[in-house]
Amino acid sequence: MRQLVFFLIILLTVLHQDFWWRDDHRTLVLGFLPVSLAYHIGVSVAATVLWGMACKYCWPRDVDVPDSDAWTPPTSGRGGH
Repeated sequence: MRQLVFFLIILLTVLHQDFWWRDDHRTLVLGFLPVSLAYHIGVSVAATVLWGMACKYCWPRDVDVPDSDAWTPPTSGRGGH
């Protein structure tokens, strides 16, 4: 799954460059949204889903586990400073 996420990141990076709709100012999606802007909205939604996949499948499992040799304050009572 990790390789798939990396591949999708590269694919999304390539697809982000929408040179095929860059000069099209007349085509509208839903009657008001320029096609290039609608395409970038789709790319943004895809990037959000891909980031969620990266967090789920590529994030280290033990990143939030505290170290066992971490310093802890002493609990013995030596008086109140």
